[in-house]
Amino acid sequence: MCVGSARVDNRAELLGLLGLDYGAWGGENPTGPGHGDIALIHAAYRRWGADCVRRIFGDWSFALWHPDQRRLFLARDHFGNTSLYYYCDGRTMAFSSDRRVLLDLNLAPIELDDLYVAQVLVSWPAYHGEGTAHRPIRRLPPAHTLTVTAGQFEVRQYWFLEQTPTLRLRDRREYVEGFREVFDEAVRVRLRRAGAGSVGSTLSGGLDSSSVTATAAGMLQDSGEQLAAFTSVPIADTTPYVGTNFGDELPFARATARRFNNVDLHQIRATDFTPIEAIRQTLPIHEELGHAAGNMFWMLSLNRAASAMGCSVLLTGQLGNAGISWTGSTFSQPLRYQLRTLGVRSWTRQRLKRTLPPSSILALRGLRRTPTSVEHTALNPDLADRLDLDELRRAAPDQIPPRTSLDERSWLQPGRSFIGALHAQSGRAAGLEIRDPSGDARVLAYTWSVPDEVFIDPVTGMDRWLIRDAMVGRLPEEVRLNRRRGRQAGDLVVRLRDCADEVETALAEIEDGPGADYVDCARLRSAWDVIQTEDTARAFHWSVTILTRGIMGGLFVNSHQNWDTDGRTSPAC
Repeated sequence: MCVGSARVDNRAELLGLLGLDYGAWGGENPTGPGHGDIALIHAAYRRWGADCVRRIFGDWSFALWHPDQRRLFLARDHFGNTSLYYYCDGRTMAFSSDRRVLLDLNLAPIELDDLYVAQVLVSWPAYHGEGTAHRPIRRLPPAHTLTVTAGQFEVRQYWFLEQTPTLRLRDRREYVEGFREVFDEAVRVRLRRAGAGSVGSTLSGGLDSSSVTATAAGMLQDSGEQLAAFTSVPIADTTPYVGTNFGDELPFARATARRFNNVDLHQIRATDFTPIEAIRQTLPIHEELGHAAGNMFWMLSLNRAASAMGCSVLLTGQLGNAGISWTGSTFSQPLRYQLRTLGVRSWTRQRLKRTLPPSSILALRGLRRTPTSVEHTALNPDLADRLDLDELRRAAPDQIPPRTSLDERSWLQPGRSFIGALHAQSGRAAGLEIRDPSGDARVLAYTWSVPDEVFIDPVTGMDRWLIRDAMVGRLPEEVRLNRRRGRQAGDLVVRLRDCADEVETALAEIEDGPGADYVDCARLRSAWDVIQTEDTARAFHWSVTILTRGIMGGLFVNSHQNWDTDGRTSPAC
């Protein structure tokens, strides 16, 4: 028996390898019973066993039960917008794509993982991987399988992005041609319909979503179809808060949309949610506290608008920064470029970090006794001290400075991020399927195979060269060549002031509840004072990293105040 949720993007390839009739199986858009994507995954499993996961591309997770062997096999795609959670105590095994289902089963006392919560509040990505905020509930990371029998419990990673072989081509332009081919295919397969709805896209001023939108619009234009594009726009001037960045992405989004006669651009002012109301509504969707609490208001509003416009699919470019639009590492360039870009002092310091043995770096860190994790965060310092968080962070291998250009992108490796899963959950709550071509495993593997020096133009020093050159003729020059960074929710300070009563109510709830043991209420109050009185970059930064993240953390803990927290944890399977 095989159950799951799947969109298989290489159906034609799999059908051919399995010797199955393409027409009888409905090709890329199956309609007949028993010929859907889960049925195809089951057929692939019967042919290749557990190794089938290496051959299946798309967004999928599935479970397969062998009744004769009493063996359960779970698997999750390479890097898709999926989620798969499980609980196992040696006697009971339960799994679901929705964490709430497992929590409602009351299989064990639900204890908060204090270290996990602390790591989220200080933005230490070590909390990604198998862990969740609920200690008994585990997460199966992307590119992993889980096999369970009476005497076996094995989690195995089947794909290692960092082990992608380097691709060596004779000319830089050949890398662009190869990229266009794999990227265009990733967009094309994600235009496959989900039910009766249409396809929409997010459209910011950056390269990632702009490239996805432009490529999708070009493909749909050939068949006379429209593409609804959605852009979050501020309700006030963001200039005082974003510095040299830009907080209003609408001019760039308009420029991209104007290049196509089939792009309907929709401006999302997100006035239907305040930042605090959005946090409250997001918590029951994810049953999780998140990193980007300050973005929830526009994300919820945008999803709701896309659904109301009749979209069932929403394209994004969330995973582009370490893949399709990677900047390139300064240290992959000639020495003259490195010195000119960094300066001698900075170059020397960074070069030492990249060459000293990890043991030496850890030893040097051990000599530092000043706080490193709590300052300018929402975390309660008493909890940090109890966990010895600073010492844990100083000694953590993932805190070693990157030694290679691939190390600089390591946060994107499977298990290091659950960005896709959180976006997918938000989308499902609005009736949308979130699809991200920038997270396609084949796209990621290709961009990681490109030598790092290719990502910087040796003549002009322009970064993100691969995607910029690939989008010649697709994106307007003001978007394609723009080097300023956009800041999401650049008007967050203004929006928080507009809902000051809600902020005060949330702070009072946290101060009077168990959330006060996790977040520093005094620091939240200090940040709130700055946010109310200063039109500065500091006010914006603290609204993101301290106030909204702290409010989300505190309200999350408060919502679980009736849980059994006697310290018991579920034993390992």
